[in-house]
Amino acid sequence: MNNRKWGNYLFIAAAAFLTFTAGGCASEPAAEEKPKTEAAEVETVAMYVPYGEENGYIMVDQDTGAVFTVTMPEEIYDAEGNSISQEDLEKGNILRIMGDGIMLESYPGQYPGVESIQVEAEGNPSDADQYQAIVDEIYQEPDPSEVPFMNVEYTTSLAQVTASATTGGYEWSYEEKNGETRSEIADTAHITAWTEINEINIEEPTDVTLFFSKAPEKVTVLRWPDNMEGADAESSDGENVETAPEDEQGQFTIERVELGYRYLIHAEWENGYVEYGFRTAS
Repeated sequence: MNNRKWGNYLFIAAAAFLTFTAGGCASEPAAEEKPKTEAAEVETVAMYVPYGEENGYIMVDQDTGAVFTVTMPEEIYDAEGNSISQEDLEKGNILRIMGDGIMLESYPGQYPGVESIQVEAEGNPSDADQYQAIVDEIYQEPDPSEVPFMNVEYTTSLAQVTASATTGGYEWSYEEKNGETRSEIADTAHITAWTEINEINIEEPTDVTLFFSKAPEKVTVLRWPDNMEGADAESSDGENVETAPEDEQGQFTIERVELGYRYLIHAEWENGYVEYGFRTAS
């Protein structure tokens, strides 16, 4: 072999060695890749703008103008660090909100991953008036002549279900704009004789949460077997059903609702009372 060919072989071997070692060096960081760290908390400064009577509100991001609501956390503090509740927040408060920063796509946006809220500054209620047009877009004062409605929510093996209950009899008083008080009375047949009654489908004893459009002051629940009819049913007082204590949102829960019954919910307000009903089937 002549010297020229031998020199070519040495050049090729040296190039291959350099390529191999360079590739090896480039791959080392991947072999020692560090575990990913958890996402840092995101801080949002927003104004609290309440509306209506049932803890309605919006938050307005003071940097971006984004409008959203949050899943209220247990950790809510005033400016001095004292623990408070949503009811203690006031119109115009500037809040420092800590969470994961993930906003669900809706309008207003929904921010479920909030970990804590602290009042940064008391603000001024008049400062929130600039957002009244936004409030008007998403909220209308309820008609005082309309009786509240009620939905029920429960969970099956397939889904979380929300359904409306049937509205029965009621007595309702309200004040008109001219100051006059009006009263309405609606009588209905006994619940066992209702020909139209909404049905909820459950597979086993299931907790059912009651959602009212206006939080009642008192709720009582009775039930009758679904196959109970006629005079015997109408003369029966029904079986009293206990409800779980009212929660912070004014919601009541009927624990372990069973198949094969008609449930009557009697809800009371300062304005009067309304009765609702549903039957259970599989």
